[in-house]
Formats: sequence, structure tokens, C-alpha cells
Amino acid sequence: MKNSRIISPSDVRLYYFSSKDVLLSTDDREKRKKNLQRAVVMTHNEHTPVRIYVKLPSGETLEMHSDRCDFTDDFVVIKGGFTIPLAAIVDVEA
Repeated sequence: MKNSRIISPSDVRLYYFSSKDVLLSTDDREKRKKNLQRAVVMTHNEHTPVRIYVKLPSGETLEMHSDRCDFTDDFVVIKGGFTIPLAAIVDVEA
């Protein structure tokens, strides 16, 4: 994703995320969910790192690479046990 700043998965704990979803359409949210499901399979079965893009309330987009990914209805858990609110995730590339 263009204009994103790469951070370490452990640095995610240093940022504040809005509770408002960064994706406005239902289709985009469904696509994000499918991409996350694929990322879980890729990291668990093939140990392939995935790219996760999150948007901060300031509008800045951050990119992190993780070789572990799980998610629930509200949060994504990445390498090291760090959590990201699902609503802050713009895209996932597996």
C-alpha cells in the first residue's frame, strides 16, 4: 500500500486506534474478513508472513509484517500476542 510506514509488530502497542471502522462499506468489511481468514491459514500452515495495514485516527497508514495471525470478531492478534482492533485494519495481504 502506498504511503504506509512500516513498523515492527511489537510497536503496535505504542499507537492509539479509533473504535470507528476505517472501512465504510459492507463489501469492504467482508473482503477484509476473507483476507484475514486467508492470512490465518497462511501463517499457521505455511508460516508465510502477511502484511497488515492499519489506519490511525490521524489518517496515517502503518504496515506491519507478521508470521502469526489470528482474529476474533473485534481484534486481530499478531506475532508476540499484540492485538489490533479489527476496525482499524484497512487491508491484509497474504
